[in-house]
Amino acid sequence: MRTLLVLLTLLISAPGFADSFVLNNLMLPDFENRELRPVNIEIERGTIKQIVDASVTLSHADIRDGQGQVIMPAFIDMHSHSMGNSSLDRSDYQYIGIRGTANAMLYAGVHGWLDLYSKESDIFEYRDEQYSDERNEALVFAAGPCFTVPNGHCDFGDGETRLISTPEQAVTELRDLSGTNPNVAKIVFDNGGRQPTVDKATLEAFLNEARRLNIKSVVHVGSWSDIRTATELSADAVTHLPWTAMPEDIPKLMAAQGTAFIPTVAVINEVLHLHDASAAEREDSVLAISMTDALLKQKLLRDYPITAKNERYFEWLSGLKADGAALNRADAISRLDAAGVTILVGSDAGNFAVFQGIGFHREMYFLQQLGMSPWDIVLGATLNAYDFLGLEWGIKEGLPAHFTLHDSRIFEDISFSTDVEHIYLHGREVNREALLRYAKPGFFQYMKLFFGFEV
Repeated sequence: MRTLLVLLTLLISAPGFADSFVLNNLMLPDFENRELRPVNIEIERGTIKQIVDASVTLSHADIRDGQGQVIMPAFIDMHSHSMGNSSLDRSDYQYIGIRGTANAMLYAGVHGWLDLYSKESDIFEYRDEQYSDERNEALVFAAGPCFTVPNGHCDFGDGETRLISTPEQAVTELRDLSGTNPNVAKIVFDNGGRQPTVDKATLEAFLNEARRLNIKSVVHVGSWSDIRTATELSADAVTHLPWTAMPEDIPKLMAAQGTAFIPTVAVINEVLHLHDASAAEREDSVLAISMTDALLKQKLLRDYPITAKNERYFEWLSGLKADGAALNRADAISRLDAAGVTILVGSDAGNFAVFQGIGFHREMYFLQQLGMSPWDIVLGATLNAYDFLGLEWGIKEGLPAHFTLHDSRIFEDISFSTDVEHIYLHGREVNREALLRYAKPGFFQYMKLFFGFEV
């Protein structure tokens, strides 16, 4: 009897099974030729059944008008942390957990995210449940823990990191983690700060073992020298964009080695944008996006724009501006993109001014500001992300019907990405407002998170 009640509850509470319908009058991105092709598409039980030229009529009991919008392959945020959103000075925090992150991402039109450091038991268990099959939320892909040295970056003393100091420990710990089938493995090699980090021999042993285990590697870096070393050792990806001038050899080296780059430019560029910001700059910031108001507690935004009242961050950002950080980063992204380096879109959400779901769009916005074309940005946010994660996603016959509909001007100005209303997951059109229950939890949902009834 109890089992029957559980099943009935699931049937009542879960979204309806994938629709079958025809969506006419769409524009399909052709990334090879960089053009939009008019098409009609049929969806059957959550899968793309057929794609035909717009001149071909498709018959169906349920025909919908795409109104000339772009049918966009599912976006993936390639660097996030499934915790929540923070104020600038960390005095206030909006904890939403993994489920909240999954809902915030999908509300923002992001179908998946790569978590690059969370409690491994929670994040892998959540990933393996595949909740998106039964309810509307984004899919999580995960590294699990962060590999670092004692007292290094990611070591918060809570036992949630994998601490390694020698090549032997790196191999042993990675082999142990491999039983959870991580989507990637992340290691910190950061000589740009004050904290200790692994040595080159340990990094090399980690990367070699990851290749042997067929696990993609992501290296957290702090300097261009770190990027050079990780690339020479054949890391699959490096993450974080230094704010110093990029050495001449880096673009050619990364392109030759096939090392992907997840620059997380929004982490620094958003706060630079909000530093002593004018009215016009505020209107062009994360503060002015309607999605921000929908997903965030307003008190998280009280620290912005950043003025001299917040002496610590104000002086730090003043120093970055004086050092030409913005110009250095623009030069680096432009030259890396021109050299053919694969640039993936990762927000590093959970950091200041980079919020879950919203941060992904701001990352795309800043990549455009730094010189990338919308076509290259979207490619890095979709097809190249699928390739890195080994996913069979995209707008092709036989693949899952995960997509969003966008104004076609998005390929002229990526800032149109935030104007998303129609989101499809497994062929279901998502009710965005229902996602806010978890994406922006009220008191009772927060208590469930606080006491561990949900993660």
